[in-house]
Amino acid sequence: RYSFKRELFQLWNTITTHCYRHLVQKDRSIWERLMWLLILIVETFALIAILISAWNSFTSNPLITTLHDTLYPIKYVPFPAISLCNNNRISRSAATHYAEELARKDPEKRNVSYFLDQVVLLGKLYDFDYENLHQMTQFQEFLDVNDISNASGMYNAFDTLVKLSPRCEDMLLRCFWKSIELPCMTKNDMIEVRRTQYGFCCTFNFIGHTEDNEIHPSSYYLDVTGPEMGLVLLVNGSVNDYFYNLFNNIGFSVPDITSGGVNEQFIHLGTESFIRVDAITINSEPDVRGYSKEKRQCVFRNELLRYGGRYGRSNCVAACRIRSVVALCECVPFYMPTAGAVSDRSITICNLQHIVCLNKYKIKWSTVITNIVQIPGLEKEMEESLYCPECLPSCSDSKYQISATELPLIRTRRKGFSVTHGIEDVSEVSVVRIFFGQPETWMYKQDVAYYWFEIFSNFGGMCGIMAGLSLISITENVYFILRQFVLIFLSRSKWLQRRQHQRRRNRLVLEMLD
Repeated sequence: RYSFKRELFQLWNTITTHCYRHLVQKDRSIWERLMWLLILIVETFALIAILISAWNSFTSNPLITTLHDTLYPIKYVPFPAISLCNNNRISRSAATHYAEELARKDPEKRNVSYFLDQVVLLGKLYDFDYENLHQMTQFQEFLDVNDISNASGMYNAFDTLVKLSPRCEDMLLRCFWKSIELPCMTKNDMIEVRRTQYGFCCTFNFIGHTEDNEIHPSSYYLDVTGPEMGLVLLVNGSVNDYFYNLFNNIGFSVPDITSGGVNEQFIHLGTESFIRVDAITINSEPDVRGYSKEKRQCVFRNELLRYGGRYGRSNCVAACRIRSVVALCECVPFYMPTAGAVSDRSITICNLQHIVCLNKYKIKWSTVITNIVQIPGLEKEMEESLYCPECLPSCSDSKYQISATELPLIRTRRKGFSVTHGIEDVSEVSVVRIFFGQPETWMYKQDVAYYWFEIFSNFGGMCGIMAGLSLISITENVYFILRQFVLIFLSRSKWLQRRQHQRRRNRLVLEMLD
């Protein structure tokens, strides 16, 4: 006859796990069995606590970053995206031409000098500062009526600032890459005009959407190092063309827009600047993609294609900043590229009427955070910052650090190659050399800290030490459970057969009595 108690005691008497055998051995007293039962309970709770702690440790820190290669060839590291921005935001010659154009359209026939003073106000669209709001409002009302774009039928600040900005064709005199002189601004050549947080800049090696919303080609790489073998630019300061100087400094600024404009170097006229670039690369293994972005705290470049062809944190922050400006001020500053950031192509370009709103929130847009951290004393700063939780670092990326030196630029009369060949007055030009400093760099690798077989091995070891569990004991338990189902089924079948047989016997007895 089937007995679950007998089957269970038989299992406990033969199983390889700890303590169970002592609970069913007949020669054990009741006190010994209670002691072993207490030990089994304590052991079980301790094992559960250890397993939970280990699992939390695995899941809270699933990734690990290690130094993989200290001699990683620099030829595999993309050259950083470089922007050359003129500190003079408005060209005097362009401003004079625009003032003459406005004077011709003016019904009141005011002179060119008057409008030249008004054009200075358009420079406030760069820094969002204002002094005479009434004057700004009047000038904007004049532009809305008399400077209408043929395409939209409305005033467009973007078209105006394009005309007023210094031209890259005038700033760049000569361009060299790997000691080979190349055309600077020819279509599809090395340098293009792009909108950046500094305005219209001459940009080299930018990856993402072009100004025509097309995907930019692959980036430039260097397989050699040294000042002569990188990017060499001969730039023209055009001191007499200064009209609206944002930094009160004659020259140029060179931000590294690959890393979000963090690295910035000012270039002074009459100097030769040597900007050395050192890179550190981090590569993530494909297994890292199995974790969520929130867990790995990074984004693979092909995960969010809306940010300029391939993901970059600087592009994501720019898009987040644009969405905030649109939400708060219902416009987009002219220097913010909207490709991949907003879907509405009829969005308004900010003009002088939006200056008050832009000035109110410009501190907010200059500080970006991706996670909220409670730091005592900085609660107000956290509230006033722009929160962009989706703008995580790239999982595979290169970080750049620059170090710059500057020497006076001296005109050379020697025969042969010279960057300043043909320049008589070197006080109004600058030579910029941007290059990698070392042929090798460090490469870090981000990988899964524990693969499934390592976690399985760790858990198996803890279960084996604490409870004597193994695959054999698990198999024994599975076999026991399946055996019970079979025995219950067979026992049930035999009981039904006996019951049917008893019914037939009872029926026969009744028939004989009748």
